[in-house]
Amino acid sequence: MKSIFTDKQIEYLKTNYDKMSYKEISNILGFTERQIRGKINNLGLTKIRKFNNEYFKNIDNPNKAYWLGFIYADGYLISKSKSRSYELGIELKQTDIKLLECFNEELGNVHNIYTQHKHKTFNGYEYETDSCIIRVYSQEIVEDLIKLSVYPNKTNRIEFPKCENFFWDFFRGFNDGDGCLHISKTNHMFIQLTNSNKNFLEYLNNNICSLLNIKGSIYKETDHKYRLVYFRKNDTKLLLDTIYKDENCMKLQRKYEIYKSYYGSLI
Repeated sequence: MKSIFTDKQIEYLKTNYDKMSYKEISNILGFTERQIRGKINNLGLTKIRKFNNEYFKNIDNPNKAYWLGFIYADGYLISKSKSRSYELGIELKQTDIKLLECFNEELGNVHNIYTQHKHKTFNGYEYETDSCIIRVYSQEIVEDLIKLSVYPNKTNRIEFPKCENFFWDFFRGFNDGDGCLHISKTNHMFIQLTNSNKNFLEYLNNNICSLLNIKGSIYKETDHKYRLVYFRKNDTKLLLDTIYKDENCMKLQRKYEIYKSYYGSLI
């Protein structure tokens, strides 16, 4: 990994830092986004920041589709008109903070991401966990997501978001939020996606069948929990190869590394 900027690269940063995103600059110069952000800050350069509260007004690019899928899977909304309380929140593992930083940058890089240490109890076991959290207080963002069929208290809703133009980005976002890449004891990779809305999983399954000619199986676990599973060896690989076709796509790095490591080990 590079760690030293040349004079030419520094000049490029000074010329383009306020016109291009960190991701675009990192792809061109061969550094990570965090290195680019750090160097720009060290140089005393400041981007003019403006919150894009119309981000979800139209799902017109792959990143917006990704975040629509991710938020439907693993975000939460608060919408209380009487108290004028509107909030979008996402909480991830501390190790996944880079993904929240990417989302923050998409919105204008004006929100704080903070960490939290928690003591939890589950099935009689106590454990500690560290998480990173972003909270976006915006009536426009919340109302636009509701128009896209992402609702507060979504468990009992029959409506769900659809995204045809950027389906694979939308699917990758949902998979990163509520999906699991599982490797069995017999070294067999399969994909599990969980949701309370069976109709939504059927929507995903039907689209994937139409586009790739593969079909998963849907299982009911409880009245509010269903799983869509892809377990056939060739189907799983084809599906993952498709959603990760663009290595520079928005993604949860941890899950992507599982995919790369597993299939790389089979070569």
